[in-house]
Amino acid sequence: MSEQHPWKAVVIPEKSMHHMADALRSPSDHDLKDHPVTQEVMAHLGPQRSVVDIGAGIGRFTVPLAAMGCDVWAIEPSALMRDQLHQALITNKLDSRVHTVAGLWPGVEVPMVEVALAAFVIHFSPDPRQFVQAMEAAATVRCVMAIHVDHMFSGLDDLWAVFHPDRPTPTPPVFRDVYTLLWNEGIVADVRVVEDPPRDGFWRDPHKVLDGLADLLQIDTDAEREHLATLVREGWGTRGGTLTPSSHRWAIVSWTPRKT
Repeated sequence: MSEQHPWKAVVIPEKSMHHMADALRSPSDHDLKDHPVTQEVMAHLGPQRSVVDIGAGIGRFTVPLAAMGCDVWAIEPSALMRDQLHQALITNKLDSRVHTVAGLWPGVEVPMVEVALAAFVIHFSPDPRQFVQAMEAAATVRCVMAIHVDHMFSGLDDLWAVFHPDRPTPTPPVFRDVYTLLWNEGIVADVRVVEDPPRDGFWRDPHKVLDGLADLLQIDTDAEREHLATLVREGWGTRGGTLTPSSHRWAIVSWTPRKT
C-alpha cells in the first residue's frame, strides 16, 4: 500500500452474495482438509486447537477445520452466507464445534485463539491496519492470511471499458498491497505463492454468468444487460458457450503475532 497503489476496499452488496456462494461451492472443494490454507492453520495449532475464521463465508475452511477437531469461531457479516454455513455444519454434524458470530472484523468479540485466519477477505476491509492489529490481538500462536496475487477483476478490463469508458477498472488490494502494509508495520511474514488451475464454479451456467458479470461490471439497466449478453454470445472470453475461467495466483501470508 502506497501513494501509487492506495488501498481500495472491495464493496459487495448483499444481493451479490449468492453469486459468491455459488462460486465457492465448486465441486472440487468438497473436501478441503488438504488445502494449503487448512494445512497452514493445522501446522500451528497447539493443544487447544482453536481458530477464528474471519469472513468464514459458507464454511469453506471452517468446516474442514472443525472436522479435524478444531473449535472454530466463524465470523461472517452476510446473513445469506451464515445460513449456508449453518446448513453445512448441520449436514456434517459439526455445529457443536463452531461458534458463528454475525458481524464485521474487527468489531466483534471472540476469545483468544491459537490461530487467526483471514482467507481472501482483507480486501473487503476499509481499515487494513486495524484488521491486522485485531488479528494479532486475537491469536496467541499464528496469524494466517490468504490474498490474491493478481487482482480479481483483471479479466474484465475489456468489458469494463465498454460500459465505463471514463472510469478505470476497479483494482482491489492484492498481495503486493498487503505485504507492503505488513512490512511498514514491522511484520516480516512467511510467504508461499500458489497457482490454482481453472475452476468452473457458477461460470458453467450461462444465466448465472450474465448475472454475475452484470454485478461485477456494475450495470443494471435492461439495455446494458442485453448488450452484455450480446458480447458474451459473440465470444468474449468464451469456450463452448460459457465463459472460460482462468487460473489464478494467490499467496499464503503467515506470521507470529507481536505482543506488546
